[in-house]
Amino acid sequence: MKLLIFGATGATGRQLVEQALQQGHEVTAFVRNPAKMTMQHEKLKVVKGNIMDCHSVGAAVAGQDAIFSALGVRFRWQIIVIAIVLSQILVRTIAMPRWLQLLTDIGLPVLALIYTTRTPPLLSQATKCILAAMEREGTKLFVCESSLGVGDSKGQLGPFYTYAIIPILLHSVFADKELQEKVIQCSHVEWVIVRPGLLTNGPKTGNYRAGFSVTDKSIQGRISRADVADFILRQLTDPTYIGKMPGISY
Repeated sequence: MKLLIFGATGATGRQLVEQALQQGHEVTAFVRNPAKMTMQHEKLKVVKGNIMDCHSVGAAVAGQDAIFSALGVRFRWQIIVIAIVLSQILVRTIAMPRWLQLLTDIGLPVLALIYTTRTPPLLSQATKCILAAMEREGTKLFVCESSLGVGDSKGQLGPFYTYAIIPILLHSVFADKELQEKVIQCSHVEWVIVRPGLLTNGPKTGNYRAGFSVTDKSIQGRISRADVADFILRQLTDPTYIGKMPGISY
């Protein structure tokens, strides 16, 4: 089959590209920076484009049998680290009143945190472009990587992520994922929204759980990117989850 993969240079995307090629598919990798796609294969085509440019997205979708999205938003930890280091340098090298010292020591990192966590809705906007192109071209299947903790699966990543990490650090990202899922559900293509647990760099095992209840507390809440890619590729031949949002986890 002819497959188009968005987010192909990300950790999950690379697994998708590699496993799809191993299965004999013709793969088009849609990337912003082709230099990051170091993999070479006779059945691999690398297309440079911007996911926010609906014209380039549409051109890539034409002629494909199925579309995979492994798009994600990277958390910019570096900005917070720089703010913490800078605040410590300032309070130790510049004489200032106690109140200003406290404000600098705490305020700079907090401002950096607020700036970092306010991300634009890239995923939902890009998905609108992809789905519009698919509907024009008549491309049927769209498989999108989302996350446990989105929508009715809230709470399945455990208390620490549910009540600390997601609300504080990833609020904008998860809000965008929720909107992305709604956009997909309103589309006129066949779709599967895959909700993996916390992603690891472990090996492909093929031994994981999928489609469990959103109230299931027995899952481990994590899964390797290689196994996520394995599950996504299985959707090409298994219609079980068409129009559904299966969680996958160990």
